[in-house]
Amino acid sequence: MTAAWMTAILLSAAMIVASVRLILWHRSASAPSPRRLIALLLLQPVCGILLFLTLFPPATTTSSGALRIATRGTSRLAAGHMVLLPEAPDIGAGEHVPDLATALRRHPGTSEIIVLGDGLPPRDMEAAKRVAVRFEPRPLRQGISHVAPPPLVAPGSSFSLGGQLSALPSATVELLDPAGQVTDSAQADADGRFALTGTARAAGAVLFTLRVRDGRRTVEQAGVPLLVAESPAPRLLILSAAPNAEVKYLRRWAADAGFAVTTQMSAGGGIALGDAPIAMDGATLRRFDAAIVDDRSWAARRGVLMDAARNGLGLILHPSGPIDATTRGQWQALGFGLTGKGGLVPLALPKPLAPTIARTRQGIGSDDRPADLALPDEMLPEISRLGLTPEGQSAVPLLRDAGGVTLAAWRAVGSGRVALFTGIDSYALTLTGHRGLHGDWWSAMLATVARPAPGMTPVTTPGWAGERMILCGLSAPVEVERPNGRMANLLPTAGCAAFWPEQAGWHQLRRAGDDQATPFYVQPANALPVMRAARDRDAMLMLRPPASGDKAATSKSVPGSPWPFAIGWLLASALLWWLERARVGRAAAPQSAR
Repeated sequence: MTAAWMTAILLSAAMIVASVRLILWHRSASAPSPRRLIALLLLQPVCGILLFLTLFPPATTTSSGALRIATRGTSRLAAGHMVLLPEAPDIGAGEHVPDLATALRRHPGTSEIIVLGDGLPPRDMEAAKRVAVRFEPRPLRQGISHVAPPPLVAPGSSFSLGGQLSALPSATVELLDPAGQVTDSAQADADGRFALTGTARAAGAVLFTLRVRDGRRTVEQAGVPLLVAESPAPRLLILSAAPNAEVKYLRRWAADAGFAVTTQMSAGGGIALGDAPIAMDGATLRRFDAAIVDDRSWAARRGVLMDAARNGLGLILHPSGPIDATTRGQWQALGFGLTGKGGLVPLALPKPLAPTIARTRQGIGSDDRPADLALPDEMLPEISRLGLTPEGQSAVPLLRDAGGVTLAAWRAVGSGRVALFTGIDSYALTLTGHRGLHGDWWSAMLATVARPAPGMTPVTTPGWAGERMILCGLSAPVEVERPNGRMANLLPTAGCAAFWPEQAGWHQLRRAGDDQATPFYVQPANALPVMRAARDRDAMLMLRPPASGDKAATSKSVPGSPWPFAIGWLLASALLWWLERARVGRAAAPQSAR
């Protein structure tokens, strides 16, 4: 007879004796309570079964050739032999290894691993490709699961930041500038997605803050790095068939935004206005990075403009009013659907920003132009758009109005890009204090289609302190300056190099022969835990799973964890002890008459 059978017999006998004692006690009581007796009788076998499972926990089935790997987030109640990676909690029993490759060398017969917790970090992904991987991802906790900051922003321009939350539908997400002021606030949709807008000031490496609130509770707060860098002035060509307010204010905005603007307008009768006339040929258009062309100028120069776009020129087409059937057919041939009734229709504008957020966006005022004078009017201007929607299978939506209608879309043409903007009189935004929205529209379109300019290549790979990073795009040995001033030499292989940051903060990547350093930010080790878990989970799911018949062919039983049953036995025993001594459920004894 085994020890388990002997223990089961003893526990069964103890439960029978205890039940008989309770029944006799109930019969001899002066004021018995049947409900209390039933509760006590039911708790007796519950305590006995949980005690037996604590002493002899049920076995779990695992693969005989599998190696159990504990990673970050592994339960401390996990039992059985396992290999503990550096990120795993200190469970106690287990074999500590510096990485997965070391564990596989110590266990040469391993053909399969079972990963517990959040998943393997990037350091171990290459070693995991040599074996089959069993991994059951856990649901992500509440927090930020993804953030996509812009890689590079010009000084004084607006930028967009997108992301997604996990298990937080309809939470409020706020973007704080380096001074701690809220520059934008939005509510995440049902899937947790959100988009925020901010404004970059002076050139340099700055840190914005992303804050997530669920009601009044702050769920998570993390730094969002932003690299604000000067770049050569983009060369912009504006072509208009006639002088108008749209061209006037567009030219003024482009000059203030740092563009090198050339304007060509026709006044009729062979009279040209604007800057000095230029030859409209391929050689001239190669000197420009982008061109904004109205519908009538497009009709006169369609061939040369499309040739220039195929060679890399960014082209933005916009109507000056209702377009004719010929122009509509030509723009549809470019890949824009242009569905709708045509003509002009009102454009739905978003509501004005709150005064506090608007002041943060405008920045610090001056004596000549106080900040309050730059605040937008409460009344929205009446702006029209073309009654055609530029959608199509090959067109990518770029701008939408407050009603969700696509205002602008773009598509690739050869080496360049062509965008179609259906707004008619966007200049009215600047006359009513909505310069920010006017600038956001045109800067977003030009940033999307303009010819790429040579400049700094930002590091977009997110990194955490104490975790390996991969820096790519390196053709020669480079140096990394840490926040404390210490230098690290990197020797790239196949254009990439590994770097282990020891501390959080801004680092400087210096290439040989390049005086300009590229800053990149390393998050603290405890920052954005849900985002790191989501990254590891997605990478784990792309690894090779075991074949369909492997588990049944090589399965074996190993003892399970006794801790869940021990905790349950302790709680049931405490409840049983309290119920035996408490007066809950006892019937009140009748008082004798005096």
